[in-house]
Amino acid sequence: MLDTEVVEELEGGKILLFLRRGIYQVRIYKGDKKYIYKSLKTKNVEEARRSAIKYYYEFEFRKAEDLPIQKITFKQVIKEYVDMRQKDYDRNQTTARNSAYKDTTSKYMLYQIKRVSKFWVEFAGNLSIEKIDNSKLKEYIGWRKDYYHKMKVEDRPKGHKINPADKTLLWEETLARTIIKFATEKGYRGKAPLPTYRYKVENKIVRPAFTVTEYWEVIRAMRRRIKEAFNDPERRYTRELLRDYVLILANSGMRVGEANNLKERDVEEFKDEHGNKNYMFNVKGKTGKRVVIPSTNTVRYIERVFERNKIRKDLLAQGTVRKVRSPQRKEDNIADWFFCMYDGNKIITLIDQFRDLLKSIGLEKNRYGETFSLYSLRHFYAMKMIRKNTVGIFDLARNMGTSVEIIEGYYGKGATSLFLATRLGGGGKKKEVESDKAKTEEQ
Repeated sequence: MLDTEVVEELEGGKILLFLRRGIYQVRIYKGDKKYIYKSLKTKNVEEARRSAIKYYYEFEFRKAEDLPIQKITFKQVIKEYVDMRQKDYDRNQTTARNSAYKDTTSKYMLYQIKRVSKFWVEFAGNLSIEKIDNSKLKEYIGWRKDYYHKMKVEDRPKGHKINPADKTLLWEETLARTIIKFATEKGYRGKAPLPTYRYKVENKIVRPAFTVTEYWEVIRAMRRRIKEAFNDPERRYTRELLRDYVLILANSGMRVGEANNLKERDVEEFKDEHGNKNYMFNVKGKTGKRVVIPSTNTVRYIERVFERNKIRKDLLAQGTVRKVRSPQRKEDNIADWFFCMYDGNKIITLIDQFRDLLKSIGLEKNRYGETFSLYSLRHFYAMKMIRKNTVGIFDLARNMGTSVEIIEGYYGKGATSLFLATRLGGGGKKKEVESDKAKTEEQ
């Protein structure tokens, strides 16, 4: 029984309008002997009637569409999603610290999620989550392009880009779709379909890939520089590390970050259906966990890394090489990294050494003036595999941790689907593989 002044019933008794402390309230029967109460925030009876009826029909619509009774805004979902990713990051700082093959939110990823979420909150934070649809995602792109143009120069943040790159817009739109999917799985969007809109990059910018001739120039230069450092163990080690790092990236399609995070236990030996020996890389990249199968000629490069790591560990044990402990990177001190520096610590990047190498042979840019980077090795791999035409494009995309659309859009079409591990390994019969090994012996 209500301790209030009952005013009237509306819609055949389905709505009860009443006063509480002079403010009109509404009560709606929810079912199962339960009610919903809501303040209409008005003292005017006519306005209260209109608001009560409007709220009732919104309630009926949400119930019919399996939506939460109380409207959940995009801003609320964003906060819940960011909090979930923050907890994931915090949890993984204290668990599975030694494994590169773990499901976690990286510090960089968390930063990007929080940064981009602010744009979405400002753009559509107060809208109900089920109203974030294709048209809203498309509208965001134009709003985002104009964002800093409409802001006073003195109010723009330091380091901002007045015109966001296509890749930036694509990432921001992808994050929104990820959050919408999260809301759907939580049951916040009822029967509302997932948006299908995807931002189409207007200008596809691809890092340049080495030609075969340029790739061999790099190989010869690496071999020469190793010989030059023969009497300097640390310098020789670093140059040998760079050589095998380059060769493995160019023959596997791994991302640079994925290679840097590999532990020795993430590299597993196996044999393909023809009995050819190979290794698989268990990587954790921006697209999640996956297995990368390199070309079979990569076996000798991988085993060189294992052998060099063993020698380095023996020297550390003897005290010949002193390991530098880094308080800023505690995990470096307890991990057996596959690619690691002379003192055993994780490599952060080899880009400086790679640039010095390219500079020494005048190969910093391709003939179109585009600057080479370590990622050019990933693109070299993709182009090489497509030209060989022995691997289905779906299998290639899966091995590289990307989509068929990206492979087709950036590298072209080709290949027919065959057995993944064997074909990615370049597997033919053993005799053919041995012939290939002989050809690559000088590497």
